[in-house]
Amino acid sequence: MPLARGMGGSAMRMGDWGRRFCAVATLALLAGSVFATAGARAEDGETLERIRNRGMVVCGLRSGLSGISFTDPQGHLDGFLVDFCRAYAAATLGNAQAIRVVRLPDKPQEFDAVEKHEVDIALTTTTWTFSRDVSFDVEFLLPLLYDGQGFAILADGPVAPLERLGAQTVCVKSSTTTERNLQDHIRQTDRPWTIRTFKTFDEALQAFLAHECGLLTTDRTVLVTSLAGYRKAGLNVHIYPDVISREPLTPYVVRGDRNWYDIGRWVIHATILAEARGVTAADVQAGRMPDDPELHRMLGHGGNAAKALGLPDDWALQVLAQVGNYGEIFERNLGEPYGMERGLNRPWVRGGMLYAPPFR
Repeated sequence: MPLARGMGGSAMRMGDWGRRFCAVATLALLAGSVFATAGARAEDGETLERIRNRGMVVCGLRSGLSGISFTDPQGHLDGFLVDFCRAYAAATLGNAQAIRVVRLPDKPQEFDAVEKHEVDIALTTTTWTFSRDVSFDVEFLLPLLYDGQGFAILADGPVAPLERLGAQTVCVKSSTTTERNLQDHIRQTDRPWTIRTFKTFDEALQAFLAHECGLLTTDRTVLVTSLAGYRKAGLNVHIYPDVISREPLTPYVVRGDRNWYDIGRWVIHATILAEARGVTAADVQAGRMPDDPELHRMLGHGGNAAKALGLPDDWALQVLAQVGNYGEIFERNLGEPYGMERGLNRPWVRGGMLYAPPFR
């Protein structure tokens, strides 16, 4: 009898569980149906067709980020992310200069520009996160920069380690993952820090330089490039090596256009593989190619991969010849001007995170 009662109770509980599961499954199917309908706004191949019809690639960027996307004193648009915009133009149109840049607003409005086809691709310092991945009608490609949230401090003498700093006011841009990371860090480490928020990063930067805050925090790449001029001018700014988060800065495209999503990823992979194999823009221009079957396939000397993408056979060759490999793009924009170390942004053959699948 006790066994029978136990089995009966278990059966009843399983019945309740089953009904609940069916209800949840139904809701999940409905949600998936709605999501699929929303994602169907982009059709496979339409972005590439639109690019060819207009004769240029439209990239969503943020200006004013030294080394990343900025306008130089001569009025020329430049930067690490701008060069990748040019790489897409080289791949799709054979002309790296056939680009138009649209300045994106702050998050979350920045995602609208991609969802509404106002830009073909967003190339910003946007961190790929779970909530952004599942909440918007966009597809993240793969990280262009592996970064982390860091800290800068103004100091005339020796600098105490970050973990030993006492009470501090920290300047940070509001309504960002940066602010939330900082909140989590303070709570988890029980630091006696006060957060002071600003609408823009530039406002936070200026308050920091005016000694209104002891610390400034954002992605370490942005700290290095934004503070470089002040450091060269003699300002004693120390940027800590410590990071408190993972920040995979990742471009994204509209959801639903698988062709453009594939192009978006493989253009990046091509620059990564070329660096790993030691092939530069000058090598490609001069026809100095190693006897490497994989590189030959990537550069259009056999195989049908280009046709599957809807691109010319020499799409990767044009990217490398006109823009360069990943290492060249990084050094030109971030390494040489700012002394930024590669860190995780090295190819896998040199201990980094940049890994290209086989071109086969």
